[in-house]
Amino acid sequence: MTEQINLTSRQCYVVNPAPVFTRPAHHRHNLPAYNKQLVDTVSGRDVARWAGFYFYDAFHHRTNKPVVRQRHFNKHRARAINALVQAMVYHLNIVSGTIPVSFTTLARESGLATTSAAGNESITRATRAAHDLAAFGLITYKLLWDKVTRQFFPADIEVTDRFFDMAGSNPQAWEKARNQQLAWINLGLAKKGEKPLTRTEATRRQKEKLVEIAWQRRKTAQDIRRKRKIAALAARKDETDLRHQISCQIQHELSQGLHKGLTLDGFRKLVNQRLAWIQTVARQQE
Repeated sequence: MTEQINLTSRQCYVVNPAPVFTRPAHHRHNLPAYNKQLVDTVSGRDVARWAGFYFYDAFHHRTNKPVVRQRHFNKHRARAINALVQAMVYHLNIVSGTIPVSFTTLARESGLATTSAAGNESITRATRAAHDLAAFGLITYKLLWDKVTRQFFPADIEVTDRFFDMAGSNPQAWEKARNQQLAWINLGLAKKGEKPLTRTEATRRQKEKLVEIAWQRRKTAQDIRRKRKIAALAARKDETDLRHQISCQIQHELSQGLHKGLTLDGFRKLVNQRLAWIQTVARQQE
């Protein structure tokens, strides 16, 4: 009996044994025809059993050393690869050949993200599947380290020609689709009186957009932390202390050349405005 229980536990050691990509509910746009074709194809295709996984040599995504496989993917890794690829073809930017979302987003939409009892999110299952795709030359990706915020930007994920063969298409169909998509984009730019884009420029803009989105999200996170600090500050101090602290801050700003022409009445008004804002934020955090 004990052996049977252990065997069953070993066979189902993942939280979601049958992950499937789910399109985000807030996405209302129509997919480009080529993306839709890829989504339909990979949804009914076991891409983890692609012949290239048996034919091509695998190399570690970081060290580039050969990976010696004694067996093929087990069923849980295979299902993870299938779900992850579905998410990738959905988000694929046809022109640039990039996946303009993070691995975290891909993991969540693919059913590969888990949350611990402590509330910590893990996307390890998705990243391991991505490592396999990279090892066989289906995708490339790199993580950009931001020295200022000491965080990684979302991975710069790009697909290769092999990716489309695995997805049931081919590089020639991708080339045709990206040329059509670029022509459609340039038609819209021409109507606005703007210069047409080259494929290189379109790729560069796509990557810049991804970085900008990452910065905006971090700014939002920083604002949330700042508001929490303000709420804690308001909870520790009474109104008189807060008013004094705000007045000192504005006085410092005046010494730095800010608020030129500020009158005494204007000074009082500014203090009252900031005090009201702090109290409003504090109530929102309760």
